[in-house]
Amino acid sequence: MEIGRARQVLTADEVFDLVREDLHAVEKTIGLESVPSFDTVTPISKYLQQNGGERLRAALLLLCARFGGGGGRMAIQMGAVVEMLHAAALIHDNVIDVEQTRRDPPSANLQWATGTCVLAGDWLYLRAFRVALQERVLDRVIGAAQMMAMGDLIQLNRIGSIGITEADCMELADHRTACLFSVCGKLGALAAGIDSMDGEKLGQFAWNLGMAFQLIDDMLDFVSCESTLGNPAGGDLKDGKVTLPLVYALEQASVSERDLVACVLRDRSYDAVPFANVLAFVDRHGGIQRTRARALQFTDRARQIVAEFPDSLCRRALFTLTDLVTERDC
Repeated sequence: MEIGRARQVLTADEVFDLVREDLHAVEKTIGLESVPSFDTVTPISKYLQQNGGERLRAALLLLCARFGGGGGRMAIQMGAVVEMLHAAALIHDNVIDVEQTRRDPPSANLQWATGTCVLAGDWLYLRAFRVALQERVLDRVIGAAQMMAMGDLIQLNRIGSIGITEADCMELADHRTACLFSVCGKLGALAAGIDSMDGEKLGQFAWNLGMAFQLIDDMLDFVSCESTLGNPAGGDLKDGKVTLPLVYALEQASVSERDLVACVLRDRSYDAVPFANVLAFVDRHGGIQRTRARALQFTDRARQIVAEFPDSLCRRALFTLTDLVTERDC
């Protein structure tokens, strides 16, 4: 049997069914905590709640808490906290990138003034910190928020640069995605009273899952159609970001191929160099395949970690999450 595979594979619906009731409670908590007493931010908060997606981070936290019996009210509160942190980061990303869409609906920065969006993101951060303070985990939550903010600053500093390395991409994946996933694992364990050693294991599982999630995201930016991804294909490069598939391809690129990439980075458009040409170059040099293989290394490690726990529905659910991350198309 392949290392880390459970004896019985769960479906995605079965995974989320394990925590569906708690996810509904998380949704209610987000609604209560993220709606302010003044009208300016309320529409944005409601917009974010309605377009919250699959709540993967909250589901991950709740599943980890299930290893210790569920975590009760604290796990639900923490699920709301990590989703508010994620939403706040998305708002700020929209503003920084001037994104036109975010998973199909128009992004927040197109519907409201930039200043309003920035302050709405700040509001969500502060509400998340308030709940974390009440649950006595503020230091952990602030640590994750600082890492995410540092990731944004690092990325901004690299915009337009063609000299990005694999190590640079891993650093960004760690700061912008994996750190929050790791906190989800650790907070779930803490809420359920799981001992510190197993809590660290769940945090490491979640960190590896988050690294894989970000690398697959980078890959999908090249290979998914807009109707599936919700954002235009090739959007990262057009925004001036050189991600891992392109980094791998550039390692073998000719001078003329590097010039294609440099042109898009300079113009911030595909007017002179069609995206299809860039995609063909990335695919020809194995950028897509190598990125997927690198992501699978992280999920393999995640499976090895969770395989150390006794067999249970929760363990099988975490195995399935690794497949959901690497096999997703959006």
